Amino acid sequence: KAFDITYVRLWFYSPRPESFAIYKRTSEDGPWLPYQFYRILNIIFYVYFNVNINLIVHSATCRDTYGLPDSSYTRKGPEETRALCTAEYSDISPLTGGNVAFSTLEGRPSAYNFDSSPELQEWVTATDIRITLDRLNTLRRSVWRCTSSKVLLLCHFRLR
Repeated sequence: KAFDITYVRLWFYSPRPESFAIYKRTSEDGPWLPYQFYRILNIIFYVYFNVNINLIVHSATCRDTYGLPDSSYTRKGPEETRALCTAEYSDISPLTGGNVAFSTLEGRPSAYNFDSSPELQEWVTATDIRITLDRLNTLRRSVWRCTSSKVLLLCHFRLR
């Protein structure tokens, strides 16, 4: 059975991932189609070793992670039914209770004329939704060289 999807909401008990994706299927045995991509924000870390302060900049763009440009909107036309990639919702904060709300029509100009847009009507249709949590947000554990059990507790995903 197919559904019209207007929102996909994720609520994390753990920190939100650095990168994750939403896919849809339009038939039970059909291929998984990209719906939305999220990647980490540019983050600056101040790492303290003894008295020295090291500045580390972590930057992973949508192009680096998923091969897509950073964008939260499309132009009118055939581009309206492509998956977008954004840094929104990829911040580690809050450490628990972080929400992700994906609106299938947000940033798509024809959404205001949805009833006369067969392309967008097809865009919101899905039989299944798949979430891939592609990369943990671990407070850059490898940068800090931490093996503390408190840091390792962050190395998992928990969704509500």
